[in-house]
Amino acid sequence: MKVLLLGGTGTLSSDVLKYSIQHKYSTAILNRGRNNTHIDKDVRIFIADLKFPETINAILGEETFDVIVDFYSRTKEDILKLFSVLSKRCVQYIFISSACVYCRNNNSLQALSENCDKPNKLWNYNVYKYEAERQLIKMSKQYDCYYTIVRPYITYNKERIPWGIAPAYRFHRTIIERIKSGKPMFVWNGGTNYCTLTYSEDFAKALVGLFLNPKAMNEDFHITSDYCYQWKDVLFTIYKELKITPNIVDLPTSLIIKYLPEYKNELIGDRSLNAIFNNQKIKEAVPEVSFQTSLNEGIRRVIAYYETLPTFNYDFRYDARIDRMLFKCGEKGLHFIPYTNSTIHAKKTYLIYRYLPLRIANKLNEYIS
Repeated sequence: MKVLLLGGTGTLSSDVLKYSIQHKYSTAILNRGRNNTHIDKDVRIFIADLKFPETINAILGEETFDVIVDFYSRTKEDILKLFSVLSKRCVQYIFISSACVYCRNNNSLQALSENCDKPNKLWNYNVYKYEAERQLIKMSKQYDCYYTIVRPYITYNKERIPWGIAPAYRFHRTIIERIKSGKPMFVWNGGTNYCTLTYSEDFAKALVGLFLNPKAMNEDFHITSDYCYQWKDVLFTIYKELKITPNIVDLPTSLIIKYLPEYKNELIGDRSLNAIFNNQKIKEAVPEVSFQTSLNEGIRRVIAYYETLPTFNYDFRYDARIDRMLFKCGEKGLHFIPYTNSTIHAKKTYLIYRYLPLRIANKLNEYIS
């Protein structure tokens, strides 16, 4: 089987790449080439900017594939451009959408299925992903290849802590250092909203099971695991694995939105809504699927991974913004802490975002970077 991944280096796609290779599939990736240093030597690499699909034909030449997995597209415009080019090169086109597209009632604990109403209009991201799904379905009727829509929810790996309001990707050591330094973390609405968390390896095994699977022909699935927690459980688990007494501030969503407006849509349109899923459909299509990584085990892997690194990346913008909010909500003694191996620019970044409005901080940060 020949497989092409649009991406191959992100949280999900890197593990899908790994398991595709383990199945001995001839696997290639197509991306901009910025993070390909550690790609397996047996993987073919095609370099192109997916923002400009017209260049893809020249890059791929006469190459065709059995399966193409699209980790890139976010909007119907992306699908319109990419599918029209790549559909001629594959049998199955898998679009990675999002389980955030389902409409949810925050007071309901009923498990979500693929038949639930869509889209969730409280966050534009949800709407854009659903519009991309509809565009794919519409266009697939004009081409010979078939589609499969896959909806992950909150996924994480050894580099990523599954926290609802998190630092930049690959900068999640920031949360560990906040906790170790004694700085408080926070929850919204008592941390009682339910979330479903999926370790990326578990997701990848299920996704690879859909490659040329007859049950996946023109079908949609969410792959979201059986592990469901309240958000406060996530923080308590991090503190427990670090062997530190919890220091957590409970804030209403309205206050977080006031002081962290950049997270408004994400909070209202997802993190403050219950997210419990029924995984029957994916289990029927891929009987061998199993979700084996609990939150405790997943967090242990994250902590162990960061302890092995010689240097760390920190998101001091995130650290400062959280301190700014908590100070305005009454927490005292919050200040810059030079975390282990932090850069000489860390304090400047922290102070800009700690004391200046976000719009001004962003402009000033661009100037000094």
